[in-house]
Amino acid sequence: MEIKLVRESLADPRLVDAHEEAVVRTALSLARLTRVRQGGKDVGVSAWLDPFREELVRKLEPVILAPRKIDRALLMPHLRELEERTVATRDGLVRRFESRLSAETIDREIRHKALVMVSGGGGGSAYVYAGVMSLLADYGLTPSLLVGTSMGAILSLFRSRVSRFEQDEIVSIVRSLSWRKLFRLISTENRFGVPAAMRLFLRAGIGRWFGAEAPGAQAVTLRELPIPTIITVSGIRRGKLPHPLEFYEKLLHVSRRTLLSPWTLALSLSRAFGALQELVTTPDLLVKLHLGADEATLDFDALDAAGFSSALPGVIHYDVLRDDARMQKVLEGVCETHGISRLVDGGLVDNLPCRAAWKAVHQGKVGTRNALIVGLNGFAMKLRQPLWLPIERLAEVNVAKNRRWAHLVHDFTKTLSPLELVPGVETFARAIALGREALASDMPLIARLLAPLPRLHGPA
Repeated sequence: MEIKLVRESLADPRLVDAHEEAVVRTALSLARLTRVRQGGKDVGVSAWLDPFREELVRKLEPVILAPRKIDRALLMPHLRELEERTVATRDGLVRRFESRLSAETIDREIRHKALVMVSGGGGGSAYVYAGVMSLLADYGLTPSLLVGTSMGAILSLFRSRVSRFEQDEIVSIVRSLSWRKLFRLISTENRFGVPAAMRLFLRAGIGRWFGAEAPGAQAVTLRELPIPTIITVSGIRRGKLPHPLEFYEKLLHVSRRTLLSPWTLALSLSRAFGALQELVTTPDLLVKLHLGADEATLDFDALDAAGFSSALPGVIHYDVLRDDARMQKVLEGVCETHGISRLVDGGLVDNLPCRAAWKAVHQGKVGTRNALIVGLNGFAMKLRQPLWLPIERLAEVNVAKNRRWAHLVHDFTKTLSPLELVPGVETFARAIALGREALASDMPLIARLLAPLPRLHGPA
């Protein structure tokens, strides 16, 4: 109801004035309260608010959620009584729970909304998210939680490492990257990943920004990131891999010449579609993991989490082969807990992990349950890129299940090619421009929803 009200009031300022909008939104926010966190502990308030919640739904839902536009004439008769009832209920809630919750904590939970950004995978198509980050920074908006898959996970890491986004810095980082730094066409040992044509050396490429530049250095863990971050990874159950590991290593015939020809590489990748489809559609084969969502995975090396999340079976191999007893113990623990033997691309199970974001919010991950969850889907189906449609359709199967867990999902129609994994500076600048342009029309809505609500004092 809140999003529809704000969206329509932006389109037609005559619908409600600022105070009237604040009354309705404060009432809706109060009604949504189920648990309030203070001092690291949750206090349940849902039962006490049930009568208010039921009354609000009965009166406002037919007016706001009707299939037509909201009619001011139908909304206004409820406003004065709604304001009185909301203030009385809020003040009563404060009195009822005064021994366990402060008035300031309840007030903050009602009036302040946190931004949660969910960034989907899709190779180079995800670089438009940098434009979204830039636009949010222009509005002074900082995410309280980042959730990402594959390339969306890597970009989430760059956003999470500093409290304020600096576009110039991320452009400098991209300028320093190259195919040679990030990918190598070599056959290596495998321990926790699935071998593939290309080996991803994420620490060599971007490790310096995460404390992993020197050999043997311990990189930043998910626990240590300034902005809480969750990364999706797929786990392969023990003994369930349909083919020997060698099958995936030889699935693609990639040469340095192939890497220089995106079209040839795309055709080669299309041959891997059958193997990916087999992994996704085989029952009880893949396990959905959200690293950083629980205490057991918070000590996961942030770069390793993003590396495994980006390891598309048969195409990209990521692994932990370095001498790192701490990280190997963490990996062995995750594998033992979930009955898995290998970690691969999170997009196979959760390419736009909005439900994981919602669950994290309601488990107290950001200190409030009043959050706006925005999903960014760069790998949405695009008819102008027919070669990718089969894989995009495969991803959409799990994306569709996530849509209802976000308040807003933006499907990008213009992105870089998924093959632009290591764009040049000019190409990256174009991705930033595309991202900013795509989300510009939604920013007034996002900014209004995230602005603190004025405190209601009741009718004069």
